[in-house]
Amino acid sequence: RLNGDYNPLHADPAAARRAGFPRPILHGLCTFGVVCHALLRAVCDYDAARLRTMRLRFTAPVVPGETIRTEVWKSGAFRARVVERNVIAVDNGSFAVVEG
Repeated sequence: RLNGDYNPLHADPAAARRAGFPRPILHGLCTFGVVCHALLRAVCDYDAARLRTMRLRFTAPVVPGETIRTEVWKSGAFRARVVERNVIAVDNGSFAVVEG
């Protein structure tokens, strides 16, 4: 709701069930933010100005409270896994950084 998206799928348990989910799912923007934070930590020493590009594909929903583990490769690739379910939630990720 803070980003202006009032889709009840992210807040209303009944709406989530009607959409086929057992409970509300995390907004993709939130998942994106968690993964971006992991990249900033792993490859940019928390210097956001160094992160030039970040691309990804959402492949599975994340439920609030689940752990997102981002796996990063030196090649500039990454993916993110929901630890509790061993599901890839973000795949085909790529990033580029400005060396600093």
